[in-house]
Amino acid sequence: MTITSLQISNFRNLTSVQIAPAQQGLNIISGNNGSGKTSLLEAIFYLGHGKSFRSSVANRMINHQADKFSLFTQVVTELDRKIPLGVEREQTGSTRLRVDDKDVSSMAKLAEFLPIRMINSQSHQLLEAGPVFRRKYLDWGLFYQNADFITSWRQFERILKQRNAILRDKRPVRELESWTNELVKYGLELDQMRRAYIEKLLPHIRYFMQLLLSITELNIEYEPGWEKNQDYSVTLLASINDDYRIGHTQAGPHRADFEIFSDGIALRHILSRGQQKLLICAMILAQGLMLGEQEKAGLIYLVDDLPSELDSSSRQKLVSLLAMQKSQIFITAIENEAICELVRDNTEIKTKVFHVEHGKVVELIQ
Repeated sequence: MTITSLQISNFRNLTSVQIAPAQQGLNIISGNNGSGKTSLLEAIFYLGHGKSFRSSVANRMINHQADKFSLFTQVVTELDRKIPLGVEREQTGSTRLRVDDKDVSSMAKLAEFLPIRMINSQSHQLLEAGPVFRRKYLDWGLFYQNADFITSWRQFERILKQRNAILRDKRPVRELESWTNELVKYGLELDQMRRAYIEKLLPHIRYFMQLLLSITELNIEYEPGWEKNQDYSVTLLASINDDYRIGHTQAGPHRADFEIFSDGIALRHILSRGQQKLLICAMILAQGLMLGEQEKAGLIYLVDDLPSELDSSSRQKLVSLLAMQKSQIFITAIENEAICELVRDNTEIKTKVFHVEHGKVVELIQ
């Protein structure tokens, strides 16, 4: 999937924006700090995720002089089918979602057509923050790779909520039995999907890690959310008393995590911040490569402040690897020359440059 056109209305300081980005290659978004270039990436991200990477308060994204923001785009599939998508969010909290000129009720319907990955200053959370970030990394990939994932995930979340309600309200143990059996069923399905996904993903991560950091030996240790050598149903049975005391289910794929090792050492403990960023880039590039192998999909990359914490050699490698995937890439920079210089000698990389100033976006002629 690639974005052929983008219209933004009253999203932060972007009051009225219309652009036609390069469908394969680099879209460089230049401008001073506070000009609105990151807001442009945020608008694209919102279309694919239904939330911001900057704020959890949706109303803050609505321009202070407006009562709603509107985001519209047209994507083109690998079969050259053009599909319009749109989101409107009002100050009242009302949200309208449109896919192919029809109202839809689920953000997942938009996400199907906009597989978007973000690389920015918060990317290090994937390694340094809690396991929820790493679970989301796996589950994002599974959403696009496995058609059965979203059903299993939703079922597990629904059943987990019901089981936790019984535990919280201290209702009789007999009420837990049917919910526990269903939790085991869908929990094991999620666990198997995650394990299979990691197995397929790992060679791609190794490939990019060798190119970006010259690390040749790399493994992922996956923690399912309960004792590895114990059956999930046995774990739940053994923890009933503690679950009642705490008021929620402790064991399960909702507590899963993973760690990346090289030569037996967890990489997050030995890499510098810049090296961590390259590891995260390798992980995201690996997902993009897997997604690109599907006929119907292709990853859209959003990169905010590319030069941050990376030396010139690392920036050159990263941009080259992004471009090799023949994906659609949006990169922000204060000066567009900083990015253009990295691809100046590669005539095969299509590049468009947009300049943002005071919320206005204009395309610069190259």
